[in-house]
Amino acid sequence: MARIIIDEPTPSTPVVQNTNVLNKSVEGGKYLEGFIDSQKFLSSEGIKDIKEKTFDILSHCNPHDATSNAETTHLVVGYVQSGKTMSFTALTALARDNGYRVIIYFAGTTTNLLNQTTKRLNKDLRENSEIGKNGFAIFQNPGPKDKQSIKGKLQSHKKFTILLPILKHNKYIDNLTALFKDSDIVSVLCGETVIIVDDEADQTSLNTFGRKNSGSDDDEQSTIYGSILRLRAQLPGNSYIQYTATPQANLLISVFDLLSPKSCTLLNPGEGYTGGKLFFGQGSNHDLFNGRLIKQIPEGEVYHKKHNPLKKMPQSLELALKLHILAVALLVEWRKSVDYLSMMVHPECTIQDNKKVKQWIDKKLDLWSRLISKEDGHDDKEKLLKEFEDVYYGEAVKCYDEGEYPPFSEIRPLITEVFCNYKTYLVNSDKEADSDIAWTDFGMHILVGANKLGRGFTVEKLATTYMPRYSVGRANADTIEQRCRFFGYKMPYIKSCRVFLPEVSIINYLEYIKHEEELRRLLAESSTLDVAQRSIMLSPSLNPTRTNVIPKDIVSTAMSGMRGMSAFESRALIEGNDRVINSFLETHKDKFDKEYKYNTPDRTHRGFKMPVDEAIELLSDFRFGNMTDAARKSYTIRYLKYLAENNRIDGVYFIQMAYNATRSRDFIKETKRLRTGRGFLAGRSPAGEDVYPGDNAIYGGDDTLTIQLHHLWLIGAAIDFPQSAYTIAIYYPETLATAYTGSIKDIPVDDEEDD
Repeated sequence: MARIIIDEPTPSTPVVQNTNVLNKSVEGGKYLEGFIDSQKFLSSEGIKDIKEKTFDILSHCNPHDATSNAETTHLVVGYVQSGKTMSFTALTALARDNGYRVIIYFAGTTTNLLNQTTKRLNKDLRENSEIGKNGFAIFQNPGPKDKQSIKGKLQSHKKFTILLPILKHNKYIDNLTALFKDSDIVSVLCGETVIIVDDEADQTSLNTFGRKNSGSDDDEQSTIYGSILRLRAQLPGNSYIQYTATPQANLLISVFDLLSPKSCTLLNPGEGYTGGKLFFGQGSNHDLFNGRLIKQIPEGEVYHKKHNPLKKMPQSLELALKLHILAVALLVEWRKSVDYLSMMVHPECTIQDNKKVKQWIDKKLDLWSRLISKEDGHDDKEKLLKEFEDVYYGEAVKCYDEGEYPPFSEIRPLITEVFCNYKTYLVNSDKEADSDIAWTDFGMHILVGANKLGRGFTVEKLATTYMPRYSVGRANADTIEQRCRFFGYKMPYIKSCRVFLPEVSIINYLEYIKHEEELRRLLAESSTLDVAQRSIMLSPSLNPTRTNVIPKDIVSTAMSGMRGMSAFESRALIEGNDRVINSFLETHKDKFDKEYKYNTPDRTHRGFKMPVDEAIELLSDFRFGNMTDAARKSYTIRYLKYLAENNRIDGVYFIQMAYNATRSRDFIKETKRLRTGRGFLAGRSPAGEDVYPGDNAIYGGDDTLTIQLHHLWLIGAAIDFPQSAYTIAIYYPETLATAYTGSIKDIPVDDEEDD
């Protein structure tokens, strides 16, 4: 596989500066300090950052006694496995300091995620903090049986803050709504607002009828979405905090949706975080990519239930197992720097396929265990250990410096110990699956599963990932990113981490990393989400999210090839563009240094290369009266900024087409459109490309964008309408190809009424 290197993007602004602060009187106190003191690994910078972000989040919540305020929704965006749970735990502690009495957590769609969140809240706020024991009370999936206990805690003179982690399922959300409708609870909670924390807020919470409802009078609601709205309606002045690492869906839903966020906080990962930029070779860590941390699964070994249903364990999975065993032997048994290491195998989405793969693994480990237990000198044992030795020197320690690892002779006896202290797990949704992971009971863990190993689930001390699963068609960007359980705080053992992926997944992740940084930059630059250009830049190989939650008024426009645009909607618009272009041509009349000359004047053009900022200024001043082209202009400006900031381009080509001739096009005066729509581009000559290759082939080069300027005589225009007009076409080279998706409601249309 060819080495792929991504340019390091410009660091994003560290804090989103939101102006719609609701709670200006937020103060820290003993509960937040107690929580932070319990996090022994935090540095002074880490403490400063988590305080700053936690204060920002709570300041966008309604005050605890502001039940007369309208409910509000705030978005919190982190990286995958980067500390979102710590953030909302800190938020809980700060909320307690500021008088909030009830916090609800939508803690995922599976029981293991719910248990994971409940245990974390209890550990960090109650067990590890002396003051927290008398400050918080936790009720998981509360129902009618818990009413009296919750009422008592609320009435206690200790003024407990009630924490309610529930499964993100309509049954449990509706149970909670019924609880808050109970007259006794209404009475004791009178005058108090509630904070709702939605973990993985882009998953199942949003209305899956968003697309179907748009443009119609329908108001259908998906089950969980409807339950969330009913719960919020029962809680006056509630504050809904959406946590996610993949906010594409939250940003693209209709701005009129009741779950559409009004403001945003960006979380920074803490020290030691190893995310996509490290694993996939950005910046100073590029040497870890391609044969270092990321291993490509050969095409013939990529398991797929339909296209490649393998009958036996592929060699790449066997290599991954050997690497994991050696990592445990080196770090757990020899160095003793960690207590255990885990491996995740994510082959498919079906239960039966996962069971089959786990059977392969169990059978292989059992065979190796029996061979390792034989006497030294036994042929089969020596053959197996020679294979381990080859993998040890050939791959397992290749990221280590000399002196950081022992000779294999010292690792050899430790492999036997690894086989005495491991466990494999099937993490599925069926009754045969393992419901709990005994992390500290074994030195080596191997987890096999699919969706339950996806978003939100933390595989502790994950060192080896084998994930042949991939999308046959265009992948959803948010979905593939949520499978990155191998991101996290892994610096103590990063040199033994390995991730096995198919080539298509590696390419998709490389594209996603660029997209993620651009999206975070966009959010960081926005004063509020109300004024943000809710646009998302993506590679053509990725969809932003599932389409059923996105309204039909979403613009998706490919940025590749030649794209003609229309600027004929009004007399005022045309005359305004005339002034812009005439001024531009006068200013740059001495810059033209290249001629594209063919056999007739209308096929002869001139051009030059201008700085990116001048191209942006020209596009900004040139106006369009239709949403599609106004959106394309807006997205192109953002795209040019992105390319320039990342040193991908050093200018933009400008070509004045048929600068010394007349080109005419039929114009329909009633609709104010060309009869051929945007098809004003001249085609290739029937006599061949040498005579004229067509306007599509007239561009400056494949190293940057080209703006073509066209001046067209409008045949059929009304007497009182301009008889000619300028418009443009833009060429996007395939080498820089991308796409944008954004809501056209957020794109200003450059239209003016006729005088």
